[in-house]
Amino acid sequence: MKNNYLSKLEFWNKLTSKEQEELNRNSIIKEYKKGSIIHSENNDCLGMMIITQGKIRISIVSEEGREITLFKLSENDICVLSADCVIKQITFDTLMIAEEDCKILLINVSYFNQLINQNIYARCYIYELIAEKFSNVMWVMKEILFDKFDKRLASYLIKETQKNNNFKIKVTQEEIAKDLNTAREVVSRMLKRFELDEIIEIQRGGVKILDLEKLTKLS
Repeated sequence: MKNNYLSKLEFWNKLTSKEQEELNRNSIIKEYKKGSIIHSENNDCLGMMIITQGKIRISIVSEEGREITLFKLSENDICVLSADCVIKQITFDTLMIAEEDCKILLINVSYFNQLINQNIYARCYIYELIAEKFSNVMWVMKEILFDKFDKRLASYLIKETQKNNNFKIKVTQEEIAKDLNTAREVVSRMLKRFELDEIIEIQRGGVKILDLEKLTKLS
């Protein structure tokens, strides 16, 4: 099973057969229950992660305890922020929480460090991943600093509709607040405004889109 995921790494075919065997030998699959903290500044460095099942949320937390969601990862996604102890370019601490029961393929940190130091293809791939995630982080910061909340919420609802191919979105207001880095009360007020404008209908444990065209104009 491990090889099914490891072989999808872009640098896999650039490894020697011995390196492929070592990579397999130095990786394990760990399971995490929903709500578990997978990685934080207080935990040991894990190494490189490949999500094989479930979904995790990556956040940063301020000294005051405010949590800002940076992005989410699901099956087949790869994360190197959990190897921050060996990648000097990662200069901030992240909080990784399992949003669902998860299975994660972990490449242990000592071998990961050895691999990126001895194989140029692996090193380049890792830096590409870091650049991609940094771009995601900058996008989140732009949204928080410059975009109006009605626009952000409308865009979020449209994305969820497209992702699930359903006008009924099963998501709580608390989950929306976490995803959009705001307070639940702010989400509640804006959803009620959307409902008054007959754009959505607030339902128990979710939202139903009534007028996608209006919602698109808002976004």
